[in-house]
Amino acid sequence: MEDDYIKITPEMWRHCVSPGANSLDFLILLIEKSYTNYLNKQKNNLQFVTKSIVNPPFVVAVTGSVASGKSTLSKKLKLALQEKYGNDNVDLVSMDGFIMSNAELDDKGLMSQKGFPSSFKWDAIVNFLTEIKRRRPKVPYRLYSQTISDLVPDKIAYVKQPDILLVEGINLLQTYGKQKVLTDFIDFSIYLDADESLLESWFMDRFHQLLVVNANSPDNFFYRWVKMPTTEADRLAHQVWRDVNLKNLHEYILPSKERADLIVKKCRDHIMTDFYIKKY
Repeated sequence: MEDDYIKITPEMWRHCVSPGANSLDFLILLIEKSYTNYLNKQKNNLQFVTKSIVNPPFVVAVTGSVASGKSTLSKKLKLALQEKYGNDNVDLVSMDGFIMSNAELDDKGLMSQKGFPSSFKWDAIVNFLTEIKRRRPKVPYRLYSQTISDLVPDKIAYVKQPDILLVEGINLLQTYGKQKVLTDFIDFSIYLDADESLLESWFMDRFHQLLVVNANSPDNFFYRWVKMPTTEADRLAHQVWRDVNLKNLHEYILPSKERADLIVKKCRDHIMTDFYIKKY
């Protein structure tokens, strides 16, 4: 990785922004720089043909392992970018909205591979990003809920021609099957990297939170674990981590890491430390 990326330490990125800056400030600065370069490139490519230029949305991918903090970081980035560019000009979608429903996964015998590339509807993802880049007025997508661990029934949301679209998900930098590569649609990609012991710890933290949230929801996916002894529920959750999420990380997610434009190293409490910026 040393040959392909420039390592930016906390001392370096604080100097780039300001002495009191935090890592999120630096990440936002990198996105803004990339966005400016993107707009200039679009202008230079087309200005000799026409002065009437409508730029395709700038697509930022946030990816990494399950429990790496993709959703939380993406929401923070959305709010920060909206503050600068306007609420209507920045939007966020999750790739989870393109996964098969639990019922469909059960029907296909893929429930044990939930989150693997085989569990997603790749044609739908490609069509969605194609329509986004074409600046269609309203591009629909399904909503996914971590609380119920499934697609939200009969719930559709829309992307309405933002200038910047954040997309978060675990499979965004992967190549899978014969479909178009998703990176064809991505203009700046961020991979959240952390030690596996931390990822497992964060996964368990989220699992415990979901048990609390669903303590009185008998129809919920997690309710079966709510009624178990804590030690048994934890044992099964650790097993899910090892047999599903860790396997997915090793076989599919990690191999895609070095396709990212930016790798962000995280430590305890989801603190971002070192940044690795791709040289080319």
